[in-house]
Amino acid sequence: MNKVFDYILNMFPTILISIPIFIIVRIIIYKLYLKIKINWCHEGLLLFLYIFIIGLLSQALTGGFSINNFDIKRINVIPFKILVETYQEVFLNNNINYFIISFLGNIMMFIPIGLFIPILFKINNLCVISIGFCFSLFIEISQLFLIRSSDIDDLIFNTLGVSLGVLIVKLLSKKFGKFLNKLKLNK
Repeated sequence: MNKVFDYILNMFPTILISIPIFIIVRIIIYKLYLKIKINWCHEGLLLFLYIFIIGLLSQALTGGFSINNFDIKRINVIPFKILVETYQEVFLNNNINYFIISFLGNIMMFIPIGLFIPILFKINNLCVISIGFCFSLFIEISQLFLIRSSDIDDLIFNTLGVSLGVLIVKLLSKKFGKFLNKLKLNK
C-alpha cells in the first residue's frame, strides 16, 4: 500500500504546476469562444479529470527518455500473462502488492476516464472506450522509449477500467440522469 501512496505523493508537484495552466486556458476559452455563463459544476469536474490525467501521465511517463532505451525484453505482447504473474506473486511469493498495483491498479486508474468523459460531454460510450484505449496505447508506446516496460495486459486492463467507468455512468444515469445532464457543457 505504501507504493500507492508514493505514486500519489509523486504526482503533487506536477499537478500543482499544471493547475494555473488549466485555469488560464479555461478563462481564455470562456472569454473568446464560449461567451456563456460558466457551469461551475462542469468546470470542477473537468478540473478533476484534468488533474487526474496530469497525475497519471506524471507517473506513467517517468523515466529517462531516449531512443536508445528501446529494449525488446521489456515488452510483453502475450495477452493475460499478468494473470499467471499475479498468481505466482500472490500465492507463491505472498506479494499482495503485485496484485494491488499491477492488476487492480491498471483497472482502477482508468475508471475515472470512463466516468468523467461521458458525464462532462455528450459522447457515445464506444467513443469514450476508444478514447481510453488510445490514451492507454499512447502511454504504452511512450514507455517503449523510457526506462519502463510496455505491456499488452496494461492496455487490456486499462481499457477494461474505462469500460467499467462507462458502465457505472450508465447505471447512475438511470437514477440521476437529470442531474448528470446538468453537468454537461451546453452551448
